[in-house]
Amino acid sequence: MPTVHTNLITGAQLLAETLETQYRKDPRGVFKAVGLDYRRLAVPGARYPRYRLVELWKAAVECTGDPCFGLAVGTRIRPTTLHAIGFSWLSSRNLREAFQRLIRYYHVLSTGPVELELTDQDDGTVIFRIHDDAEQPSADAAIDAFAIGLVKLARLASSNQFHPVGVTFQHAEHGCLEEYIQAFSAPVTFGAAENSLIFDRAALETTLPGDNPELANCNDIVAERYLASLNQTRISSEVRKLLVEMLPSGTATETAIAQRMHRSTSTLQRQLHAEGTNFKQLREETRRALAEEYIREHALSLSQIAYLLGFSDQSNFSRAFRRWTGMAPREYRGQTL
Repeated sequence: MPTVHTNLITGAQLLAETLETQYRKDPRGVFKAVGLDYRRLAVPGARYPRYRLVELWKAAVECTGDPCFGLAVGTRIRPTTLHAIGFSWLSSRNLREAFQRLIRYYHVLSTGPVELELTDQDDGTVIFRIHDDAEQPSADAAIDAFAIGLVKLARLASSNQFHPVGVTFQHAEHGCLEEYIQAFSAPVTFGAAENSLIFDRAALETTLPGDNPELANCNDIVAERYLASLNQTRISSEVRKLLVEMLPSGTATETAIAQRMHRSTSTLQRQLHAEGTNFKQLREETRRALAEEYIREHALSLSQIAYLLGFSDQSNFSRAFRRWTGMAPREYRGQTL
């Protein structure tokens, strides 16, 4: 049976709110038309099937007749829209860390095979990419809402003057280019090769006024607990547990873990793909989460941490940690004192 990916209902809540308050449309009829129970919006932590939400976004755009509907929804975003991630976002050290948290805990929002990526460029910019599901692409309006919503949260965490230096969408321009430019305060390109937000690196690395490591970590724990409850029966959850166990011995290979799970490597790959992830991504995420935890605890030396994470030496660990966080392990540890 194919995996049914789900999304947290908070995005659908914003959509319903926008239909009702801004467009004077009854959202109940739109939800019913695509087979969604409107009453579930009142259930904290509830989820909807992702494929039905794709249809919901399309139906909402048709109902309003507004090709800019996604922008209208996204500008209504609140920290709670991102569950605990929204609060850890506001208390992150800087926006780079906030985006990294979003990437790490994205499955709180959606278990679908959408991948997020933050990449430094040689020209002093950083690109946040949204790699959509190729088999079942998101509705254009949903991508618009997500992109402008993240920019609004960035402004909420830093200042109203914050803006990307560029925005790209894979979808075509729907006849309201000026609205997009005004919303993002940046050049917007349609029909591009990827969905992305392009930022000035210095702007992403400026310390935020709400910087609070203790509060951010508390909300990380809430997100992790939610994921744990969501992932109890997921293959990726079992792989993470085995990674924690096997990383120190240096035997945490994809083949070895597949054998521990009594299945072939190809079967494991196929099952992880159905959950929107892969072994390499899980190993990176697990290593990074453990690295940050061990460094914050101050009980282990950096060489000991490198060993526990399965790195051949401390220098390899330091390079990986800098790639994950933008700083050296010693610098990160110094900020947690």
